[in-house]
Amino acid sequence: MRNGQALKTAIIYFVLIVFLFISVLPIFWVVMAALKDSAELNSNPFSLPKSITFANVSEAWTVGRMNDYFLNSVIVAVPRVFAILALSTLAGFAFGKLAFPGRDLLFYFILVGMMVPIQAMLIPLYYTMQNLGFINTYWALIIPSLGLSMPFAIFMMRAFFRDIPDDMMDSAKIDGCGDFKTFIYIMLPLIMPAVTSLIVFEFSSSWNDFLLPLLFVYDDAYRTLPLGLMYFSGEYTTNQSLVAAGVTIAIVPIIIVFVIFQRKFIEGITAGSVKG
Repeated sequence: MRNGQALKTAIIYFVLIVFLFISVLPIFWVVMAALKDSAELNSNPFSLPKSITFANVSEAWTVGRMNDYFLNSVIVAVPRVFAILALSTLAGFAFGKLAFPGRDLLFYFILVGMMVPIQAMLIPLYYTMQNLGFINTYWALIIPSLGLSMPFAIFMMRAFFRDIPDDMMDSAKIDGCGDFKTFIYIMLPLIMPAVTSLIVFEFSSSWNDFLLPLLFVYDDAYRTLPLGLMYFSGEYTTNQSLVAAGVTIAIVPIIIVFVIFQRKFIEGITAGSVKG
């Protein structure tokens, strides 16, 4: 019996290690490519670098203007994440814990936004941004993203709020707490794993967004990292080392965010798997 259990555990760990290798290998290869010079990368792209150089990263950061694109991505991602967190947690609390006329109907109406593909909204969305004068501004990269992300965020937050016993709401009211104080001091701390998961999801989505910047931004001063990387490729040639350096710069913040919130993120995903 013990031998069978040990064999099962060994197989599970073997499969996990294989998937870990498959997941990490592309990132490792990109980082190694960024640390090679162009001649070495072209001659032997899959080998470890004979000598590590940061010249590609430095050139991508300065000459390739990745510093400007990086700042633009921060300016777009941070307000977007905070706005989505604030609005979705409040809406999730309202839909999950408060009773008001038309609550369920309004919630299902919001969920329709998850069913409409973004491609079906691009043309009216573009003309709306144009009429508002938001083309070539940060607002064009932030405001549409809020509307596109809110249905999923509200759906996720509502599921977590519904799982909290109603007795906690009743106890808070007996102690003299209003709905807002109950939300801030009692409910919000209980769903922090869900909030952390949403931070990781939304930051990754915003940081990697390519379609909206491509549609709404023509001025190089407002380009974000994914859009800036596109201009690293010329019409006839592409500097692979420079592209790898740019990709390395782009993925570092996502890795940092995940490492910081890793424990709470896993708790939120695990808890979310059993939410009703």
